[in-house]
Amino acid sequence: MEEKNIYDLFYSGQLDLFIIEGENQLRQNDQDVTLWTHLAIAYHDQAFYEGHEAIFDVIQEKMIPYFQKALAIEPDNETTLYHILNYVLDNQATLAQIGRPKFHITEGNKGLFIEYAKKLIASPNMSGYGHNYLTNIYEGLQDDTAMLPVLEASIDFVKETFKNERETLDHNFSIFWIKKIYLLDRTKQINESNILALMEADLKHFINSNEMNYVDLAEIAYENKAIDLALQILLKLIKGENSAVHIHQELVKWHTRFEELIAEGYEHPEVFYYQLIIERNYSEEIGIPLDYYYLHALKLVDAYPDSYVGYHFAAAYLYDEGQYAAAIPHLTMVGERKWNATSWRRLVECTFIANGTVYDQVPTFHDLPRECYNEAVALSDFIHSQDNLTTVDQSALQLLVLELYRQAYDAFKGYFEQNKYESDYFGGSHNRAMNCNNLALAYKAAGELEICYAIATEGLSYSDFEELHFTRADALSALEDYVRLEEVLQQYFDTYQISLEATLEQQAFTSEEDEEAEDTESVIFPPCYRMLMHQIDVEYQLGRSTNIQSRAQQLLEFIYKFYIDHPNLDDYQYRDFEASKNGIEHIIYQMIEHDNLAQRISYYEQMAKQYPHEAQPQYVLMQLYNEKSNYKSMNLAAQKYLKNKPEFIIDNFDKAKTLYLIVKSHYYLTEFSAGIEIFQTYENWVQSVMEPNDYVLWLKFGIELFAENGDINEVNKYVNVFNGIYQQCDWGYDDDVESVKLAEAYANYKTGNLKKAHNLLDEVLAYSDHSPLADEYKRTWKKPGFFSGFKF
Repeated sequence: MEEKNIYDLFYSGQLDLFIIEGENQLRQNDQDVTLWTHLAIAYHDQAFYEGHEAIFDVIQEKMIPYFQKALAIEPDNETTLYHILNYVLDNQATLAQIGRPKFHITEGNKGLFIEYAKKLIASPNMSGYGHNYLTNIYEGLQDDTAMLPVLEASIDFVKETFKNERETLDHNFSIFWIKKIYLLDRTKQINESNILALMEADLKHFINSNEMNYVDLAEIAYENKAIDLALQILLKLIKGENSAVHIHQELVKWHTRFEELIAEGYEHPEVFYYQLIIERNYSEEIGIPLDYYYLHALKLVDAYPDSYVGYHFAAAYLYDEGQYAAAIPHLTMVGERKWNATSWRRLVECTFIANGTVYDQVPTFHDLPRECYNEAVALSDFIHSQDNLTTVDQSALQLLVLELYRQAYDAFKGYFEQNKYESDYFGGSHNRAMNCNNLALAYKAAGELEICYAIATEGLSYSDFEELHFTRADALSALEDYVRLEEVLQQYFDTYQISLEATLEQQAFTSEEDEEAEDTESVIFPPCYRMLMHQIDVEYQLGRSTNIQSRAQQLLEFIYKFYIDHPNLDDYQYRDFEASKNGIEHIIYQMIEHDNLAQRISYYEQMAKQYPHEAQPQYVLMQLYNEKSNYKSMNLAAQKYLKNKPEFIIDNFDKAKTLYLIVKSHYYLTEFSAGIEIFQTYENWVQSVMEPNDYVLWLKFGIELFAENGDINEVNKYVNVFNGIYQQCDWGYDDDVESVKLAEAYANYKTGNLKKAHNLLDEVLAYSDHSPLADEYKRTWKKPGFFSGFKF
């Protein structure tokens, strides 16, 4: 069998055939290093599901001999050296973890494996692996004397090699450093003060996902009577995940210890922070009431008025209880002592909820970059949870979010490029990229589209976070920069191996599969649709496709059908669905915008019939029917639009415009009572969201409806509002003013005030291009009599 074909067997998982063919080839040519190496791995994979002890036997019987056959031919082959050490040490470690220790590397053969590791260390591309494997070899042999210099050499290696890559340095340094601390503590190779000095010097660089390491470090410090150091370690621990029950138990144990130490006179500015945060989060485990930490915080305020801790936790309790006004003084006192991003964010929220004002002072924070980022996310969530925000408040609050994301951005820059802040396991490059995305979105909301694009592009240099691709594309789309957008899309499609045609085929397959699936609860709307929507837009704007309308229609209908198959999308996924389909809907709207009215109505009627759950066909239809003065159909389409469009996602302008058309249709259909009911129900809300030039149109039809109903008080009320807007905006006489004057005249005539009715009518008739309705009124209305101005 040809060499290419035999490796096809390996990579396609046909291991039995690969082994048979490979063994045959080696009998003919036993100098093939690559084949010896691949066969060793194939034997491992063949036994993979038989358990770790079976793998041990395979490593002994097949893998080590085969790897060594390869190394006999090429002693410095990096791939083979890597694999022999990796498989051997990994199997040893796994067996030790499950309580069935067996060893491939022994006192008798250790020299060979140590030599392998040292060869990797000598290789520039494999040095990191070599140091790690050499450490693990001595660790498995429990050779503490030889292990210490190996660990120190490894630490020196990572410090030098990764001195300009903080995240990589922290991770690799921490692997070797914690082993060194455990070794020194266990063997007492140096005295206690030197161990403590080492811990104090390097703790700020230590990160690890294994939280028990922090617990162990705190215990070492405690046993050596370094209580301040133990506290420092625990304060770093509580900034982690802390989700495991055994970690909760350890944290509570330390709460009890500190309680005893405090009673004995121990004082440290941060010990009370630790005590209160544990009381706040683990009251049940401690066995105290939920409000214990609040009462404790108040005592601290009295005992230590210059410390921020008591104020911070007293405010936290009041904030959680919804006592926002009461929390504000405590939060203010925090700021006068030591601001942190959490207390500041709570002050912004409490001030807005309690007083209706925006606290717009943003201090400079010294929190970890990740903490600033998290608080910016929380503040953004708060803004999104607020109903009926005014435009002014929305803008002011969004500026605060932007500033907090900006501070996080600058803090991440200092963290990675200037080694500021203590090392943070959860504040790595991906977190930095996520902050870039949110900062970019905040700039986008502020209308700074080029900055948005630049920040999102920078974020991709830290981590390939998919949202960054979307943010870049959305910014360029808003800028209508289709040339750069095309480049951004191509980068995304190349990265994620996506194309429009393949996606449509896969979606058809997925939908078919879903019909047979029983569990469809966790459904994710495919994010690629958003980028495919942009692709359609680029093809349309740059003339890249001859059948663009057909492609756009096909993608739109696949998006519609996805929702038909998955109607229970959660709100987050629904927003993605909405954004994608709205983009395609808008592109198609542009494509057919110049078709005649009948053609456009026909298209949208067909779409509304085929997809009755969709809102956009109804939204367009109500406007097209308005052009045609088909008020009955307009009213029905508008009602269906409001029904189909989820309240949580409907745009205020779109809703107000729809309500306006409903009111207008009721007027022309002479359904005056129904129109008045809608007008009165939504008048205050419409006033708060509509611009003056739109709001006067809403008022006009309200006035005309009240006039038809003979409600002179409501007519007068809204005429005053209408005239006030015209006066304030310094607008002149126009058709809308004329309509309102005629409605006011009609209302007065209908309620018996003939003199005022005729005066208003004469004002309209004074204009040469007045409405024919004014002539009709003049011809048919009774003249006011002598006593018409008196009220009997």
